[in-house]
Amino acid sequence: MSYDLYSGVSEQAKASRHRSDDARALFNASRWRGAMYMAGYAVECLFKTKLMQIYDCRNLHELEDELQRRGVLTGHTTVFTHHLELLFRMLPGYERLRQNRILWPRLNIVNRWVPAWRYTANLSNREDAEDFLEAVDNIMHWTENNL
Repeated sequence: MSYDLYSGVSEQAKASRHRSDDARALFNASRWRGAMYMAGYAVECLFKTKLMQIYDCRNLHELEDELQRRGVLTGHTTVFTHHLELLFRMLPGYERLRQNRILWPRLNIVNRWVPAWRYTANLSNREDAEDFLEAVDNIMHWTENNL
């Protein structure tokens, strides 16, 4: 199957919702690290969805081309990344959120997400998973309602 099947704006939006649901299910099953991994992935999909909507692109390839044309992406930077802070910095609300004394620390927690969590044997713990999922919920809610 082609990656293009999954890079469209509607697919990314659905994936964000589904991964968020998966994170909750894993949390409820005491699968702490899995819950945190899925929650981070939900954020990644949401940021990509918002970028495509803002720049009126149908898929990630169009978004990449548009951001390069506008000079937002330079060098080896790409939208095909898992780096959440890089994706969020491309969104127009970055500076607004930075001024928010409550949410900015929450974004810093979310930015600790790394795709390598899918490989780790470290199961984490309930408290860390709870904090991470709460931060994800806060950032996703803000993103959905402010961008």
